Amino acid sequence: MENSKIAALVELGILCRGEPVKTPGDGVADPGPHVCSGHNQLCRYENPKFQHPFEDGSVEAFTFFSPEVTIEEALSRTRLVAVLGAADTDWLNACMDRPDAVVILFEPDERVLVKFLEAAGLARLNRKNFFCFTGDPCSFNPALQDIFPGDLFRRGTPFFIVTKRITEDYGPWAAQVMEYLEVLHYRNVIYPLSGQALARSLPLRKICRGMLYDQQRHAYENVMDCLTSPPIAELRNTFRGMPAILVAAGPDLPGKFDYIRANRDRAVVICVNNAVKPLAEAGIQPHFVIINDTSVDSGRVFEHIPDMAETILVAHCLSALGGNTFRRKFLFGEFVPEVFGSREMLRLHGSVISTAFSLAVHLGCGKCILVGAQLASDNPWGLVYARGTTKAGPIEEERPLTNAFPQLYPMTSPFGERLYTTLNFRDAALWLAEVVRLSGVECVNTSRSSILYGRGIDFEAEPVLPEASLARAFSRLFRLPPPRVDREMVRRYLNHERRLWQSIGDAARTMTAENGPAMAAKGMAILKQLDGNNVTYLLERRRGFNNRRFCRLVFEGGEKGRRQGFVYYFQNLLDMSEEFLALLDTASRRL
Repeated sequence: MENSKIAALVELGILCRGEPVKTPGDGVADPGPHVCSGHNQLCRYENPKFQHPFEDGSVEAFTFFSPEVTIEEALSRTRLVAVLGAADTDWLNACMDRPDAVVILFEPDERVLVKFLEAAGLARLNRKNFFCFTGDPCSFNPALQDIFPGDLFRRGTPFFIVTKRITEDYGPWAAQVMEYLEVLHYRNVIYPLSGQALARSLPLRKICRGMLYDQQRHAYENVMDCLTSPPIAELRNTFRGMPAILVAAGPDLPGKFDYIRANRDRAVVICVNNAVKPLAEAGIQPHFVIINDTSVDSGRVFEHIPDMAETILVAHCLSALGGNTFRRKFLFGEFVPEVFGSREMLRLHGSVISTAFSLAVHLGCGKCILVGAQLASDNPWGLVYARGTTKAGPIEEERPLTNAFPQLYPMTSPFGERLYTTLNFRDAALWLAEVVRLSGVECVNTSRSSILYGRGIDFEAEPVLPEASLARAFSRLFRLPPPRVDREMVRRYLNHERRLWQSIGDAARTMTAENGPAMAAKGMAILKQLDGNNVTYLLERRRGFNNRRFCRLVFEGGEKGRRQGFVYYFQNLLDMSEEFLALLDTASRRL
């Protein structure tokens, strides 16, 4: 019979229960005390320049806690505390006494939780911002990553307190819980600062941030493709029940060429953009190449492959689309839907292998075989990719591990192999493993040297696939009609954009020629407008513009420095305007 106090916590929405874990002992009360976990925080593997990325250098984006920190010191630096071990202690009470603190209690043994409830009292726990979880952290439905809102982690870097019982009896479980929460903190707080959206924007000022430069450039380059390429809705369930081979660019890929070649007629081969070059050089044409990264750099691989007339590109509408390399393209994601129409979005996160999986699900595939999907390598100082990719390999060198940046984040595969990965790939692996677990889609990873494992992802070096034929369903995709788009609306859109960038370019040209005493004041007034309409953000991302140099001249120097800074800013703005105008002219001619 279920304990009434446990049932009450569930009824109040305080307790979420995962699948039970093995619990040693007889469930006696945990006497405490709670102490700082003292573990090596995941955020120590982030580049330290992103710890203070803001215009105000005193503002901290994430916090390092020393093992000797007191609970009072910790609570002065964060409002997010994770408690491992249900024990009625002074440290837990200090957290509960802070109404602005979110307290998350994890307890592996519900018998111990009952003892804690008897000591602490249910009424004390029925407070705002207190939550309790029991069981395996990777067993919840919905997953923890979907239960916790992103805003939770903006309250501060999670501070972990643990009891001796947890450390001694549940060490691996505690490590899994702490890593899960730290990955979510990275996902919601650190990556938005260190990822490509802001990596070139330091120091961060308060400006409008919408589309990236790369996306704006691709939007103009891709106008004709948006008129001729069907949306991915046309692909739904095209290969219902068929297996899919998802090809990524991990170092094990070349060893699987023969397997892919032998099974191309038995499975839908979906290749991520980074893996297409080695696949093409091996004489293998995948059925689909997929790209979701909208950066200019991600599309450069298409400059290094031959035309692939029998391969379909599935791409985000603001990604590089490879020119004439692919005879047929399908697009996902929206851009100005009132002009170009609405499109579905594929679910994705962190790595394009997640997008490949989502495409397989969208196609109706019932099984996914992962090839080269390792998201890690054995080099602590840089990721290693498959031979033939456009990714430069790290310099091989022997040096002591630092257990912090620039060393990569260490992990152990299910087979005991020590691997190293980026924080972004660690996050991507967790996200996709949880999505696979709850999807019901069978997944097989063909590499032991991978961090992409979890419930529903098993190892098999070369899964045997039944005979099948994809030819009829695949060939139909080349005959689908283009989407219905009003070309006159597209023409009006292009004319509007051309007037916009002509106006911006004229203003920039005028300012670069300004020599009067009011130049800096005029520049500041125009900058305020451009800060507020995304133009400055576009410029920050464009290669050749150094935002740190600009900020140093304009905001830290004297009058002479401000004038130099504005000349620098407006010359780069003029160059960007002329680039966009040339792309718009090309699109108009093609239209």
